[in-house]
Amino acid sequence: MGKKKEAPAAEGEGEGEGKKSKKKLIMVVVLCVILAGAGYKLGGGGSAAAGTATTTTIVQLVGCKEGTDATTAEPNVLDLEKMNLNLADGHYLSVAVSLNLCPDVVIAAAGAAEGAGAEPFQKAPAKDIIVSTLSGSSMSTLATAEGREEARKLLVERLSEEYPEEVYGVFFVEFVMQ
Repeated sequence: MGKKKEAPAAEGEGEGEGKKSKKKLIMVVVLCVILAGAGYKLGGGGSAAAGTATTTTIVQLVGCKEGTDATTAEPNVLDLEKMNLNLADGHYLSVAVSLNLCPDVVIAAAGAAEGAGAEPFQKAPAKDIIVSTLSGSSMSTLATAEGREEARKLLVERLSEEYPEEVYGVFFVEFVMQ
């Protein structure tokens, strides 16, 4: 009979261990939820609700003043008159170039009154740079897309030096060689 008493006692102990393991499981789950919430708050997940400052990323427009955002910049283009240039080996190039200007550059309209706040954009240095850069180039070099892209990069570099924080890009709107 002693054995019968041990069997029910063993079953009672098993039920007590089952209750303990359920309590441990609940405590572990509650602890995980608390840690996840703390990590969310410390990691910045709740920072906007807490009133802390948020940051804004600006994509800098290279060649323009610091803080000029490339994603919100309005197009500002100045068309130069078409020019005919001599190339190497008796060929010539008829080219029309437009300058991509920084958004804060204001171009005075032709015939605008003096003192209106905007100074007229001096085109002569830009045209001189274009002539000196492209004149004498070989037709075979400029006939390739890579050659035109290299000429564009060289023009942007030289124009950016002449017009710092004003010119940051060049468009070939006409490019005819003969």
